[in-house]
Amino acid sequence: MASTKRTVAGLLIFLAGCNVMTAKAQLHPDSIQAAYQYSASHSGRALIIKEQGKVRFEQYYNGLSKGTPLHIYSGTKSFFSVLAVIAQEEGLLILDEKVSDTITEWKGDPRKSRITIRELLNFTSGMETGFNEIYGRSSADKLKLSLQLDAMRDRGKSFIYGPSHLQIFCEVLNRKLAPRGIEYEQYLNEKLIHPLGIRITRWREDAHGNVIPSAGMYMTGQHWMNFGDMVLAGGKWKGRQLVRTDSLVQCFQGTEINPSFGLCFWLNSYKDRPDAWEVDVEETLEEEPLPEDWRACCLAKGAPADLVVSLGSTFQRLYIVPSMQLVIVHHGKPGHDFRDYDFLRILFEDAGVPDAEVDSPPQKRQTRPLLKKLFGGDKE
Repeated sequence: MASTKRTVAGLLIFLAGCNVMTAKAQLHPDSIQAAYQYSASHSGRALIIKEQGKVRFEQYYNGLSKGTPLHIYSGTKSFFSVLAVIAQEEGLLILDEKVSDTITEWKGDPRKSRITIRELLNFTSGMETGFNEIYGRSSADKLKLSLQLDAMRDRGKSFIYGPSHLQIFCEVLNRKLAPRGIEYEQYLNEKLIHPLGIRITRWREDAHGNVIPSAGMYMTGQHWMNFGDMVLAGGKWKGRQLVRTDSLVQCFQGTEINPSFGLCFWLNSYKDRPDAWEVDVEETLEEEPLPEDWRACCLAKGAPADLVVSLGSTFQRLYIVPSMQLVIVHHGKPGHDFRDYDFLRILFEDAGVPDAEVDSPPQKRQTRPLLKKLFGGDKE
């Protein structure tokens, strides 16, 4: 994990802006155009590239118009990880405290009683996914329902991707916020959504009005860019420090079982390791059963090691590269052939990123888009 720790340290330096010169690497115009062509022919719908504070490219295509809000699916998760570190700053919670200190009904369970909040947010809690329970259509209170799910594995021994973790976290947050008379959606709006000028045009929610924290937001690409700009600036937005830099960097610390996933952000920090292999996240998450060991994964060998990604189904992406002061929004639609490592290799060609050996091209994707059936596809 030494390389991961070095990358996290580098992220902290760049995000803090501590007298570090901006890297000379810069996207080449031809590479930007080639990446756009790749996206347009591989289920893409929009591409916005902002480098060193300036928009270098912005195009909408394949039927999408500027200003149209889209479902960002699991891109929603990253907002809640940042909210978690804000809550820790405020003394509302501690990431390493046991969930059962708040969800006291878990105290008698030998596995669930030991799970920490941090393990919920980095998906190493061992909890079952909750896909059917949370995304299925029912009249249940999905927050309360999530508490009844089982811990399948011991904490820290597996990476299990699914909505259960965020649902449980938001129930923890609700109980801690109860003395203030507010709930987690209001807290999110107060701390991030309203300060960033983001308009959520629609939320997926359960029958009790609980918004779905794992995959519920609809917004425009420009508003998602605001979130990326704030992360790139080390938690600052328009002169206001929404979250401390040293708190924010905790979101970009991988785990032994999955060095490519922090607190609800995907990471590229493992890409320089000799045993690293590129993973297509969406395709891998469609496997049955879901893989639980991701310990040699990276997102793209042809992209910088400090790349972090907020990643949603059907190719919704927020890419952030602190060393290049770069934020990219990509919107897609259901399809079978967009791959992050191909797109990013094209985009970063001639940008000064060190060359890396690239695996042979994989077979064309044959699996379904993640959550298509459960959320009714990409209907806006």
